[in-house]
Amino acid sequence: MTDIILGMGEVGSTLYELLVERGFDCVGIDNDKSKCRNYSENESIIKPEYLHVCLPGELNEFIEITSKWINKIKDLQVVVIHSTVRPGTTKSLQDKYDLPILFSPVRGVHRRFLEDIKKYTKFIASDKIEISSKIKSGLEKRFQKIQWMSTTKTAELAKILVDTTYYGWLINYAQITKMICDKEKIDFDEMWKFADEIHENLGNRPKMYPGIIGGHCVIPNLSLAKYDNLDIIKKINELYKNCNDTNPNN
Repeated sequence: MTDIILGMGEVGSTLYELLVERGFDCVGIDNDKSKCRNYSENESIIKPEYLHVCLPGELNEFIEITSKWINKIKDLQVVVIHSTVRPGTTKSLQDKYDLPILFSPVRGVHRRFLEDIKKYTKFIASDKIEISSKIKSGLEKRFQKIQWMSTTKTAELAKILVDTTYYGWLINYAQITKMICDKEKIDFDEMWKFADEIHENLGNRPKMYPGIIGGHCVIPNLSLAKYDNLDIIKKINELYKNCNDTNPNN
């Protein structure tokens, strides 16, 4: 049986590496032909079983492209979406098909992605009432530590709100306090020492580094949730960036 990874970017290529390491036959498909693995357009995929979708979730054609491949690959047993997507995306796909469409967001720091994927529990969600024991067993073989969520929208929002957006919010507070420290001409690190023992005892005063939020996770994922109040993260980040641009010594 074959696992197919659709989208061989950072998520897809890491997932491919993980599954191959755990003994699964895999095919990697990407628009960039140099990123494809064990795949030829002129040959059928032998005994396809899992389709792992790792396309960029912000693609307007995400559902259309995923549907095209579900229709193209015959005899698939299950689809697993690992991309960070707009809430409701997985259910929209599930409503079109009888086979299970699961959502299972990835977690981890990109510079050690493979190690983190192995370390973290893989949360999985479905909108179908029943998932066969065969599929559940197959997921456990692939990801080893799994936990089920009640709906795909719960898991979709968990990735956006509890992972990347929450991280951005914490950095925002560090940015705000750094701007205040600069204005009042006091030392940021010295001030934050006041929280060290509190955080050690209560675990709720984390000190974050007040850098500019970049990358392709925190800020881009805000647009997937479409809640106006979350835009404050982007605004504070821009304010901090502008302050640093006008005060290069800070």
